[in-house]
Amino acid sequence: MCYLSNFSALTLRCNGCPVLSGTCPQSLITCPSRCGSKTTTVYAYGRKLSNSSMKICGDSYVCVNGSMNSGQSKVTISSQCCNADLCNSQNAPDLPQQSLNGKTCFSCNGMYCSNSLACEGDETQCFITTVDIGGKNVTMKGCSSKLFCGLNATQYLGLPLPGPGFGFGVYVKCCEGNLCNAAQSLRVYFVMLVPLLSIIVF
Repeated sequence: MCYLSNFSALTLRCNGCPVLSGTCPQSLITCPSRCGSKTTTVYAYGRKLSNSSMKICGDSYVCVNGSMNSGQSKVTISSQCCNADLCNSQNAPDLPQQSLNGKTCFSCNGMYCSNSLACEGDETQCFITTVDIGGKNVTMKGCSSKLFCGLNATQYLGLPLPGPGFGFGVYVKCCEGNLCNAAQSLRVYFVMLVPLLSIIVF
């Protein structure tokens, strides 16, 4: 009995809404140490396209902030984690506009990938990727937070897997150094599935 009592004292009651959506009926969940709220926002040409939030336990992949920017499209993640019962009642706000960090990466405009893009905040990585959209290969380049340069990028982003016929499997290659994403032969660092990035071909 003492063991069970001690265990319950180490857990928190948190608001739960595990699926990214505009609205979600909240439920109560039990978490081992922290409650969390994460918001994912997608932009196209500087205009917000979508904003989705989730509320779950404050695991390591939830309590993160970062962005990935191709110049034409951008995905940001903002999170808030806390260690009190039901402390995640509010959605995490959008990641605020970050200041330029002095790093530059190549970005693409249609078939041309010689544009330079000024990176923001903790976007310390340059990336290059080829997106298969309906049988058409589209190259993307830009700036990314190091957060996404791992095998769990989809977990960090919290985006759903693409449905049949979408084909948005994106193999992304990261590198450090200004304009280091010029070549196609960079080492693959992570796999990322981002259906909403299809906006670059519209």
